[in-house]
Amino acid sequence: MNPPLANPNRSASFEFERFGRTYHLKIESARDLAAILAMDEAHWVATTAPLATINCDPVFLQYMDTDNDGRLRAEEIKDAIRFLMDNLADLSGVTPGNTRLPLKAINTGNDIGQRVRTSAEKILQRNASEENHVTLEEIRRIKSEVQNGGLDEAGIVLPEAAESPAVRQFIQDILATVGGKPHHGGSQGIDQEALEKFLAQSRQYLAWHQQAAPADGSRTSPILPLGEATPEAYALFSELKNKIAQFFLLCNIRQLNPDLLVKAVSSKDGTLGINVLDLSAAEAYLADAPLSMPNNERVLDLTGNVNPYFRRKVQRFADIAIKPLLGQTALKLDRSAWRQLNERFTAYQDWLAAKPDVCVAKVKVADLENYVSQADYAQRVRTLIEKSYRTAFVLDNICQLERLVLYQAHLLTFANSFVSFPHLYDPGRRALFEMGTLVMDGRHFTLAVKVLDRERHVRSSTASNIFIMYVEVYGHNGEQLYEVAVPITAGNRGTIRVNKWGIFNDVNGEEWHAKIVHVIENPISVSEAMFLPFVRVAQSFMARLEAFSIRAEEKLGLRTAAKADKQKKGGDKKEKKESGPSAGLLAGGGVALAALGSSVAFIAQTVSKLSPKIVLGSILAVILLVLLPAAVSTYYKLSKRDLSAILEGSGWGVNARMKLTQNQARTFTHRPAYPRSGGKKRLAPED
Repeated sequence: MNPPLANPNRSASFEFERFGRTYHLKIESARDLAAILAMDEAHWVATTAPLATINCDPVFLQYMDTDNDGRLRAEEIKDAIRFLMDNLADLSGVTPGNTRLPLKAINTGNDIGQRVRTSAEKILQRNASEENHVTLEEIRRIKSEVQNGGLDEAGIVLPEAAESPAVRQFIQDILATVGGKPHHGGSQGIDQEALEKFLAQSRQYLAWHQQAAPADGSRTSPILPLGEATPEAYALFSELKNKIAQFFLLCNIRQLNPDLLVKAVSSKDGTLGINVLDLSAAEAYLADAPLSMPNNERVLDLTGNVNPYFRRKVQRFADIAIKPLLGQTALKLDRSAWRQLNERFTAYQDWLAAKPDVCVAKVKVADLENYVSQADYAQRVRTLIEKSYRTAFVLDNICQLERLVLYQAHLLTFANSFVSFPHLYDPGRRALFEMGTLVMDGRHFTLAVKVLDRERHVRSSTASNIFIMYVEVYGHNGEQLYEVAVPITAGNRGTIRVNKWGIFNDVNGEEWHAKIVHVIENPISVSEAMFLPFVRVAQSFMARLEAFSIRAEEKLGLRTAAKADKQKKGGDKKEKKESGPSAGLLAGGGVALAALGSSVAFIAQTVSKLSPKIVLGSILAVILLVLLPAAVSTYYKLSKRDLSAILEGSGWGVNARMKLTQNQARTFTHRPAYPRSGGKKRLAPED
């Protein structure tokens, strides 16, 4: 970061334009961009802004956001200008939208310039082009090819970089076991550390696995007494050993005290201690019940009455373990035979306990042996890792070239939406923070700024003195795309209200659904404010009249109901007694109407004695008395309308107060004229 100049304004000449009561630096050429470096940041219109609120090439914005915090600062803009000035020998191509870069325009007097020039020449050679310039389209096509090769980040290899399916599977097995390193594209790749870790674990796991391997020509070994069937047999042995041990223990108890077994499975009254109709209870009983009924011979008959819950597993264990180990005629199991079975599985049990804690165990042993025995796998991956460093350097050169072309094409436009805001005051152009046009209520609202946090935006925009709509923009399948703040700057409120729908045309020409979700109410025009007191009086009068009508209806209903009840209970006699209050009510109403008529007659008589000029003057005086304060107050608020508060609510840092001018007000909110018709106007018939 370059230190600020002691007095930067003395080292360059500036030309300013006045918009919205604020001076804006005139930025029309590369020379004007260079002047920005010498201008005090306090004279910039904006000094910071979130990337999400700017409509521009996203890669261009990412290049300028050097600290990757999602915001742009004044110093980052200056760094972008310096990069452009340092690496272009010819600045004539710095114009909005120019994505064509001649080779001769590149400054090769510095390291980056030389790398950019070399990268541009290689792109032309790769495309077999005889042109003396490169375009952004060509650069991005080559960049995409390099990125998709899986070697675009130094030291990291993606599976797609492998030249053969076997090596690709090798890389995928490494990722699935020991893991890898995050790639900037969002996926995972392997590095040298992951490769060596995988190989080390593979050798350790294979050495352990080799201990159980049978001798040449044999299917079994001391650790694998049943060969390949040993794991399944040991799993059944582990599951049944407690039940078998329980059987022999119960046999001992039966020999010592037979009645004790009966008490263990029966309640005090001699009935079963379970509800056999309850499926879960019955199943739990069988799972806890002995493997077979104990006997005095203390022999487990494998073909006898075995607990149905374990019968299938016992039969399978007998077929793959007991018969192969004890003899095919072994249909019964005594304590001695059971002890012999335990001894035959001891070596396998100890071998399992010594199994190394490694991640590669999930890979097939044959594949691990292939990876370790054939050094070509590891060597190919090491070659790819070395190649990734060279590819990453090439890609960085391509990115620097892309960066230079993007700065050439967009820096002028960006500066006019950051350092200065002339495009905001030009009806024919758009500032980069403008999102599009809202069409609603028969009008066009052309200023819309993206809202990242509505609550924060509302707090900030309240001080703007502008009527603001908060509008959610929806895609064609109903998902919310974003939210914008849209000011109403001319005319009146019309039918604007929360939940009103319209359409939103973004700056790219796409049309979306739009709905108002919140409004900040402020005066829109003097004419609307002048009539507002009368509107409020009329609304108040109508509200009171409606309330009075409701109360009268309620009273009339109550009296009618009461009268009906009394007629049912008391007949005609009680009805006559009730006629007194009704008569009094009618008499009171007559008196009130007479008094009102007398008042009206008196006022009419008094007014008739006055001259028309005095009456008219009095009426005008009353009207002015009501209108003048409202007009003065509204005019004051309208003169203080500030657009900068809307941007500040979206996270912008704005130095200047951006007063809303009359031209802007009419531009940001206007009602389009009807198209001219060659024929006569035809009026629709009135109802």
